[in-house]
This record gives sequence, C-alpha cells and structure tokens, in this order.
Amino acid sequence: MNQATITLIILVITAIVFITEVIPVPLTAMLCAAALVLLGIADPAEVIAGFGNSTVIILISMIIVGGALFETGITDKIARSAVKVAKTERQMIMVLFAIGAVLSALLNNTGTMAMMIPIILGIEVAIGYSASKLMMAGFLGVMCGGRLTLVGDATVNMIAKAAIEDVGGTFGFLDIAKIGLPLTIVTALWLYFIGYKILPVRKVSDEASIFSDGASKQAPMWQQVMSVVIITAVFFGMAFQSHVGLPLYMIAMLGAIAVCGFRILKGKQVYGLVDLKTVFLYVGMLPLGTALKTTGAAQMIANGVSFMVGGSGNVYLITALVFIVTCFMTQFTSNVVTLNLIAPIAVAIAATLGVSPVALVVTACIAATLGYVSPVACPPATIIYGNGGFKFNDYAKSNWMILLISFVMCVVLLPMIWPL
Repeated sequence: MNQATITLIILVITAIVFITEVIPVPLTAMLCAAALVLLGIADPAEVIAGFGNSTVIILISMIIVGGALFETGITDKIARSAVKVAKTERQMIMVLFAIGAVLSALLNNTGTMAMMIPIILGIEVAIGYSASKLMMAGFLGVMCGGRLTLVGDATVNMIAKAAIEDVGGTFGFLDIAKIGLPLTIVTALWLYFIGYKILPVRKVSDEASIFSDGASKQAPMWQQVMSVVIITAVFFGMAFQSHVGLPLYMIAMLGAIAVCGFRILKGKQVYGLVDLKTVFLYVGMLPLGTALKTTGAAQMIANGVSFMVGGSGNVYLITALVFIVTCFMTQFTSNVVTLNLIAPIAVAIAATLGVSPVALVVTACIAATLGYVSPVACPPATIIYGNGGFKFNDYAKSNWMILLISFVMCVVLLPMIWPL
C-alpha cells in the first residue's frame, strides 16, 4: 500500500473519530500527527515545528492582548455600552456579526477573531448572553469579512490572486467582494431570521481561566488606558502592516509583550489564557495537510474531479464539482493547504476543458473560505473551539444550512460574475 493511500485512510479515520468524538478532538488531532510520523509519512521535526507556526503565535498573542481588556475592566464597559445598542441577545448576535465582518475586511480574520474572544466573554459575564452563540456569530462575521477584501483572509486570497495572475487574469483588492458581498448579506439575513435560533449553547470552557470567574474587573485608570493603547496600536499595526514592515505575528507578539511588560497581566494570568485545546487541535492537523500534498493523495482526489467532469461543458456542473471537493477538503485539513493544492488543478482542468481558469480558481478560493462545519477548517474556527466549549458537531449542526445556501449561490452566481 503506497503512502498516498495510507494518508487517505488516515484522513477518513480522523474524520470519523472527529465526528463521533469517541476520544477528545485535540487528542485525535495529535494522534493523527503521531500516526503520520510512525508510518514514515511525516518528519518528526516538521510536526514539532507546528508549535512555532505563525498562526499559533497570532492566536496566543491576541488572546493575551485582548485579555488585558478583560482584566482591566474595559470589556465590562464595552459590554454595558453595547447593550444600549443591542438590547436583546438576537440584536447582540447581529452586532458582533457586523463587527467581525467589518474588522476582518480591514485586518485579518484570525487576529480579529482572537481579539473578539475576551470582549464576547466579557459580555457573557456582564450581561448573561450565551458566549458560545455570540462566538459563533462573530466567527461567521469574520469569515464573511475575509471575502470582502484581499486582506481579510489574506493568505487564501493571495494564493488565488497569484494563480489568476499566472494565467494572465487580474484579481484586484475588491474583486472578491463581487461574490463576497452577496454571501455576507444573505448570511446576515439567515442569521437574523433563522440562524440565531440554532446557534449552539454551550458552557464556556473552564480553560477560559480569568474570563470565566464572573467577577467584575476594575484596574487602575493607567492600566485601563494602556490596555486600550496597546490593542489600538496592534490594530493599526495590522491594518498598515505593509508600512510597518513587520509580519502580523510579530505585531501581535509585540502587543502581548507590552501587556506583560506593563504588568497588566501577570504570571499565572498569562499562562491561564493559553487554551491548549486550540493549540493542539491546530498543530495536530497541520501534518495531515502537508501529507496530502507530498504523498500525492490530494492529486488522487483532484484526478477524481477531472474524471467526473470529463468533457462536460456544463458550467454549473464544473463549478459545483470544484466547489464540493475544495469545501470538503477544507473541513478536514486547512483552507490554505487546500487552495494551494486545488488552485493549480483548477487551472489544469480549465485548460483541458477550454474554459476560463479565473472562474474555477475563484470558485476554489470561495469554497476554501467556507470552513463552517468543522473546527479544523481554518484558524478562526479553531480559536473559538476551546474558548466556546464547543463540540465538534456543533459547527455542522448550526451552520450546515448557511453552507448549503452559500453553495447554491456560488454555483449560480460565479459563472455569471466570472464567465466560464
């Protein structure tokens, strides 16, 4: 049995164990990584290197920066101000969805989601609204925002941009909003009329440490001011990253260092903020994504797509198949790995069938950002998993409908916006 086949078997087993949760999800992820190493598919050093992944640094650093807002009592003030605008939980859900969409369109959806966690938990402590429902709404918001500009889900969008430019096309800063904006509007309508009723209600994870003690926080005024200054500096640093000249993870890390340096958070408070469930879940799944590419397992899946498409000239069938395969792979690997694999294959399929490669690359890009039904699909989904006390199946139970709606919209609209 070759390595590609073994990798696909591991993928299937991992997916089944994830869904059934017969063992904890983070442990399943780490067992998946261990299996790849023991079977000679993954290099041990590369597996361990995942703990230094830039996304891990961002999510830990931004939780610490946001934690300063909670510890100083700023989130309590934000929560009490927010309730003047959003007087019901339903309205608060929509406010957080909108905030997530706007901020992630301007910044980065991973950093935005991490920044929102302490504010959401502060709202639960101060007002009593379900943090898990608010987190899921915020998550949907940041994912929608990532499809409004190229910087929103920057890595995924830039992969698509590069693939499109390689074949002579163009993909401007706001081009993705041609499909992203309709998806955002429909998601907002679904959330307001239907989704808010089925968002998961879970007890916030005990690992949320200082966020879950229910005590009203109040720090000296200078610490309150400094916590706001730090998070504002990080916000603008990320927004103007190209001018700052530092990677996002370094900007986030400097913010976390400032929080600790000014003693806003001390010792055990800082360590208590780090949700190891999230870290192990994310890091454990990285080797599988790499293995799918290096062993040729992903190519086997792509060949299956090409076979199914055959010589069909039906633009809707072609769009649907590329979307389904990309979206499925995204749920169990990562959107970045998936698009890296699918983008060149989409170009090859387009060349074979004599259709526009731009349309198929955009299709794959959008599908890769719809990691709604699994906590391992993308960093924002992973970030809320531990902090919200979610079960693996909570994502699918609450978001399957909007994923299906998004699929239908993409199949109908994408061939019109970018004709095949």
